[in-house]
Amino acid sequence: MKFSCKSDIWSFAVALWEILTFDREFPFAGLTDKEVIENARHQFQNDGHQSYLERPAPCPREIFDLMMECWNHEEAHRPTFHEIHMFLQRKNLGYNPREELSSNWDVIQGHV
Repeated sequence: MKFSCKSDIWSFAVALWEILTFDREFPFAGLTDKEVIENARHQFQNDGHQSYLERPAPCPREIFDLMMECWNHEEAHRPTFHEIHMFLQRKNLGYNPREELSSNWDVIQGHV
């Protein structure tokens, strides 16, 4: 395995997934260790048999699409951290945390 900024992009998307599941789920929890390794092999070979993490319930579609870009087989097609930063800044424009607080609290409490 080769570690690079592009492999860090992949890991960033997994960490983002964990945050959006409120760390209540493990990535690929339904797979055994052997199956996780096999899935990584499928991803590396890009043979169409790989599994991806599912979109967490509170995750907006645009954020999940970003995560999927981060998991692109072709490193060259993954965004850079600068591009991710710019994307998240644009998503944050006009964001009012008070509006989101009550709906996110309902999700955390399992009322949704």
